[in-house]
Amino acid sequence: STTPSCFDDDRARVYFEDAFQWFIDRFAAGKRHADPEEDFFDVIIMDACDPTNDFVTKLYVDSTFVKSLYNGLSKSGVFIAQIGRAAAAVVDETAMFKRMFSDVGFRSMHIYDEGRSGFYEPWSHLVALKNTVSRKLWYQNAANIDIELHKRIVSTHSGEPALLYFDASVMLSYQLPHMVHEDVYCRLHLQQCYAVEDMVKNRDLDLTVIDDGDPFNPLYERNVFYNKPNATVFSILAENSVAKFISLVP
Repeated sequence: STTPSCFDDDRARVYFEDAFQWFIDRFAAGKRHADPEEDFFDVIIMDACDPTNDFVTKLYVDSTFVKSLYNGLSKSGVFIAQIGRAAAAVVDETAMFKRMFSDVGFRSMHIYDEGRSGFYEPWSHLVALKNTVSRKLWYQNAANIDIELHKRIVSTHSGEPALLYFDASVMLSYQLPHMVHEDVYCRLHLQQCYAVEDMVKNRDLDLTVIDDGDPFNPLYERNVFYNKPNATVFSILAENSVAKFISLVP
């Protein structure tokens, strides 16, 4: 920020109101907000309470609200939410909103664990991508990630790193979920995992299959995208453009 507090930055607009209703009023199906200054967002970050909370659970299963989040994103938009303790994020508690996000149109979903959030244990986060082009960026190699960070992150006056806990090596650790997520997924979706195993055995890794399949299939992601170092990398944003994002906090 160019000011001591980011809330005072002229580029930031802060609203103190019900984010749930704010999105529904502007982006629910069949609606288009009247405020010309409110455009689509490149990134939406939702830091609600833990999904095990009854009130928050309703947020994740309300199709009108979830669809409004989807509609509020740009064509290559990204939605991010914390989904509770890493140990809890592998059980059915997360299945409801992964299914809901899939139903409204998200094409690719990823779960990563982070142990530097200041909690007493690692926390899980869900990243939902609006189209499959964004998935290519998710699987960039370390060199490309470092180049993008250097281009996008403004240098500090002190010369100290602007990011304390993020670099290419950290991003690489996010690319695939813990193997326990893969194990739980395959126990619940045997047919999908058998299909991926057959593709691997036959060396028939069709990159188009996932477009019409399950947006959250960690076994497919591991074998089709993560293990393809020569996958083409596309850019979400035009050069010199500015990403627009919104953060929802309780």
